[in-house]
Amino acid sequence: MTARSAASRLGSAIPAGGATLATCALLALGCGPGAMPASVRHPLVGSAAPEFHAESTAALTVGVPGTRRTRVTVIDFWASWCASCSRTMPALDRLWRERKADGVAVIGVNVDDSEAAAEAAAYELGATFPIVADLDQRLTGTYGVAQVPLTFVVDAAGTVRWVGHDPASARRAVEVLLSERPAGARSVFE
Repeated sequence: MTARSAASRLGSAIPAGGATLATCALLALGCGPGAMPASVRHPLVGSAAPEFHAESTAALTVGVPGTRRTRVTVIDFWASWCASCSRTMPALDRLWRERKADGVAVIGVNVDDSEAAAEAAAYELGATFPIVADLDQRLTGTYGVAQVPLTFVVDAAGTVRWVGHDPASARRAVEVLLSERPAGARSVFE
């Protein structure tokens, strides 16, 4: 059944002028952002993201919580020797370039043994978002990362909402969070 035929059927049971509202409601239900994609099993899902602030390889301080305008933070743990990271990093870079104006922050956490290896690999993969070299594996341990790549999507309140390996699912999680009303925001219907 199409939205138009459903609205037409509803329209016969709805007083004049209400059919337009019914059509809008049906369209909104069918075209919304949908549900959060399935996350891997990880103890941080649904919990507060461990706070950190670190200097990136570009001498920028990044972390969780982000700035006041950060709505979603994506934290990706990766390494230069990781074959799957060569797919994840460019996809996350596209996400960052497309959505950073909407309050999306992407932080790459490199688990290599040297900052030079992290910088060289990030350059080769075309990553322009901030990279933190986790030389002592402190962040890797704090976030419970056993294998890379592993990506965390954190909402504006600091809650880990999604964890996984697939950059398309990470993008979907970000889109779902961006579609949610910020805390304290009021609907035009309230």
